[in-house]
Amino acid sequence: MRRILRAAALPAVAFSLCAAQAAPALAASGPPAAPRTRAADTATASSDPVYLVHGLQLRGGTDCAATWKQANAVLRSSGFTGPLVTWGYYSHDTHCTRHESGTLNTPVLELGRRLAWDVYQRYSRHGVPVRVVGHSMGGLVAATALAGVKARPHGSGSWPPYLLVKDVVTLSAPFRGIAGSCSSSYRQCRDLKPGSALQLWLARQSLQGRGGTDWTLVSAAEDTRVPYRSALAAAAKHKVEYLSGQGITHYNLHRLDSGHSWRIRYSDNGGASYKTTRRGPSPLRYTAVALASSSH
Repeated sequence: MRRILRAAALPAVAFSLCAAQAAPALAASGPPAAPRTRAADTATASSDPVYLVHGLQLRGGTDCAATWKQANAVLRSSGFTGPLVTWGYYSHDTHCTRHESGTLNTPVLELGRRLAWDVYQRYSRHGVPVRVVGHSMGGLVAATALAGVKARPHGSGSWPPYLLVKDVVTLSAPFRGIAGSCSSSYRQCRDLKPGSALQLWLARQSLQGRGGTDWTLVSAAEDTRVPYRSALAAAAKHKVEYLSGQGITHYNLHRLDSGHSWRIRYSDNGGASYKTTRRGPSPLRYTAVALASSSH
């Protein structure tokens, strides 16, 4: 209940999903304990840098400022005082804190390697831990950064010796691939196809940085790009699904920032069991709480 109890008090290319999940019955009582105060939650927030990594863009670029506008506002209002790093990876990305000159044919593993070096050179080697939010393919980029540092895959270039990453929150990251079409002429689309070599490799790797990394996976039942089962497929202590009938799509999941009356089912034991509530926070409020409350 760690996530939902804290979250309740706080004011981060289309595809088709073959079948929508029926929403499970909701618990009438909601969280069984009183929520913490907003002041207490803010006190747990951090001056650590937060990386915000966007998803696949078939047009070859995104406006980082527009993509993460709501997330930046929520993190600041939740007490995060450190750098908010919008990290882009396409040559045509704009208004990013930093970005690489990649293309749609830059492998996700290579993007993860570049992110790993950025984090290491700027923060980890100086003993500064970071937190990461990844939307869609951005979540896979974060995962491959941590996995690559551990595994050092042959033929993929050099990797830093370690990373200090306290928390990762993924918002509809396709750990088991995407639903619908994406041109196989692009390497990133091939990496995102269900059963791709990247996904099979990633499923066998450790996604932990030095000192431990607390993972939270966020999904939406109505996401027609990344099915909720794909978004929740990686090993993580915390998993949440925003239930159907709330207008949450792949395109607005990382932008919704208000309210605490969202219907969700959630797990804080790695998906072994789930509970439901009608009093869940918005996706970005959930993200802020997850980043501020490491379990290790």
